[in-house]
Amino acid sequence: MNQGSRQFGLVTLVCTVVAGMIGSGVFTTSGYSLASLGSAPIVLLAWFVAGLIALCGAVAYGDLARQLPESGGEYLYLSKRLHPLAGFVSGWISLTAGFSGPVALAAMTCETYAAPLVPLPNSVPPHSIAATIIILCGLGHSFLQMKTAKLQNAVVIVKLLGMGLFITVGSFWVSANGIQWQPIAQAQPSNILYEFASSVMWISFSYAGFNQAVYIASEAASPSVTVPKSLLLGTLATMIVYLLLNFLFLAGSASEEIAGQPEIATIASQRMGGDRLELLIRIVIIIATFSSVASMIMTGPRVYSRMALDGVFPAAFRSDRNGLPRSVLLQTGISLFLVYWSTLLELLQYLGTTLALSSALTVACLLLPTPADISKPRLPGLFAAVIYVAATLSFAVMMTVLYPARILGTVITLVVGVLFWWFVRKPSDGVSSHP
Repeated sequence: MNQGSRQFGLVTLVCTVVAGMIGSGVFTTSGYSLASLGSAPIVLLAWFVAGLIALCGAVAYGDLARQLPESGGEYLYLSKRLHPLAGFVSGWISLTAGFSGPVALAAMTCETYAAPLVPLPNSVPPHSIAATIIILCGLGHSFLQMKTAKLQNAVVIVKLLGMGLFITVGSFWVSANGIQWQPIAQAQPSNILYEFASSVMWISFSYAGFNQAVYIASEAASPSVTVPKSLLLGTLATMIVYLLLNFLFLAGSASEEIAGQPEIATIASQRMGGDRLELLIRIVIIIATFSSVASMIMTGPRVYSRMALDGVFPAAFRSDRNGLPRSVLLQTGISLFLVYWSTLLELLQYLGTTLALSSALTVACLLLPTPADISKPRLPGLFAAVIYVAATLSFAVMMTVLYPARILGTVITLVVGVLFWWFVRKPSDGVSSHP
């Protein structure tokens, strides 16, 4: 790709990371974590630990992006550094779970919070709002890429301003009324360490977008510099926002009231500021989830386009002459299918584990011998890679010991991906040298 087509600067890349991370997870996860851990401070600790792991992942991915400043993400890194099979399976995970599932979930969450504000007649089919959001984002990124990217930047800024206002109001409320949390007696786990590990793996889904910018590296200005910076800045900013939001969600509500509840954000905002603050946080969630859909629909198809360029996906999924990936339409179609798939929540139970393990395998590439045509990894990247891989594997093992069934979906996804690769591959399969 020539320099003239490199159109995404540092601000757009940071906004892409933030938009991809701050989606539906932060507004729902803590209620479930509180029900299993029984203590609000421990829930906050889980968010902090997951954030540190994500920061290590961002540093490691930044080093990979410096070595290979091209679009493709895990598919590119694993194909070139490990084996084409590993790269294909990671692309398969992105296609079936990494982007399609989160896009559908974010759209459905947006619909849930928007429905009370946009009453529709009973004749309108269910999930019409979610489907409309996905279609609009898909069409926007297919035909109005640059304008949509600028709009996304504006949406992210509005989202952060709204969250900042909520954090300010919530901080004054907590200062005046005190922290509300109390331990939940009936929710005290018998094995706190394993429950903590399970919560960290689920929370890691909320941090999964820390690597969003690597998927559009070929379209970034000075990608060896801007992509690593955007990953670190975007992840750090998101971690701070997550900790502040969850502190207020947990401190502003009685633990018994929010434990196990998916709408923890609106429950806390109603308690702290009444109808007006609840309306504010509802609008912020709508903006956050909408921008998350837009971000993932923009970045995901770049993986499929790269796989098509390497001949492992049909040529129809390649980018057109203007650099726009036709696979945006594929991403949109799969997400629409998942919106109407009644077992979507069961699918999402394994997303955190599947994506974390895929990222851990990718980061481990920094620990492999470096080919002569690729620059050596830097010390911070190596250190971050060791921490990320060790922490992810440790928490995944502990979660599996406590809940063996949760790893089943991950195993099935990997097996199907391997079988599909053997079915579609050519004898001379490899990774192209195209930038």
